[in-house]
Amino acid sequence: MRIVRFDLSARILHWSHAIFFLWLLITGIQLFLTPKSLLGNPFIRMMHLYASFPFILAPVISYVAGSMNMHKDIKELTTFKSNEINWFFEFFKKTQGNNKFNPGQKVNFLATLLLISGLSLSGFVVWMKSMFSVDFVELNFIVHDFLAEFSILLVSGHIIFALYHSESIRGIIYGVVDESFSP
Repeated sequence: MRIVRFDLSARILHWSHAIFFLWLLITGIQLFLTPKSLLGNPFIRMMHLYASFPFILAPVISYVAGSMNMHKDIKELTTFKSNEINWFFEFFKKTQGNNKFNPGQKVNFLATLLLISGLSLSGFVVWMKSMFSVDFVELNFIVHDFLAEFSILLVSGHIIFALYHSESIRGIIYGVVDESFSP
């Protein structure tokens, strides 16, 4: 029997954010590989900048316009129970206390929110460099690059775990999963 795991608003948020992340990743790699003194191709810079707006705004708009189920999911993703820390020490065992999201998924969600914030703020400083000192801008180049590299690791782990738990891919594409998959 199949049950609903993600409604349409959650799936739209996930895939729209994934598309803009990939857009930013591809243009960001192009800019990263160009010497900083040249600051890259102006067209690529513009594409990178324009992708940042929906990357930042899509989660906000999705939250405001999203369904009650998505709001419930976000509340669960940002709430930890006292016994959930043991999940990490028990090597990710599925326990009776797991809800819709396991503690690893919650950490991934919170890390993603922090990365979006850090990339947005450091990207703003780089974009509006004339408002800040040269040293501060250079520091933000380094911070932005580090956060982008960390986000690549986080997304890679996300994809690897999704491939390992293939039913989760069905859930984020079609919205439904096998009843045995969901706690």
